[in-house]
Amino acid sequence: MATTRTGTLLAELHEAEEALAREFHRVAERQAADHGTHYPCLTLAARCEEHAARLRAAAGRHGRDLSEHRHSEPLSHLLDAVRRKSSERRGHHGSAGQLLLRDLRHLFLAAQEVSLLWLLLGQVARAVRDQELLDDVEELHPETLGQIGWLTTRLKNTAPQVLATAD
Repeated sequence: MATTRTGTLLAELHEAEEALAREFHRVAERQAADHGTHYPCLTLAARCEEHAARLRAAAGRHGRDLSEHRHSEPLSHLLDAVRRKSSERRGHHGSAGQLLLRDLRHLFLAAQEVSLLWLLLGQVARAVRDQELLDDVEELHPETLGQIGWLTTRLKNTAPQVLATAD
């Protein structure tokens, strides 16, 4: 019974990590003109994708088969190009800061959800005495906390610049 519930939690965390990776990629594309956001978001997306791969392996040990999210949308490359061009144009527009702030807030909330799921998984791993799973949690959850830390810093730096200026 615990394995099934653990597998369900692993599946939920896997989906949340993949969703966070996709959102980091989207923000990187939308904020292509802001190198202080673009490149870190690409790096953080890659870390989320690595977390998802590790979760797929852990789920397999718990009898759960999780497949990798496929980026097979035929229009995805076209959409990425449109987002990039739009970002470049917005870089010279007054609302660029507001869009960045919105993107960072959404990423922050998604990362908080991922962190909460890591916390729950750690508790389950301790309860069922699954040392291998606990080792994964103790290695990967701090990386998510690091993502939250970066997002917090970006929000603290961006908010005054955006919100304290006149329209």
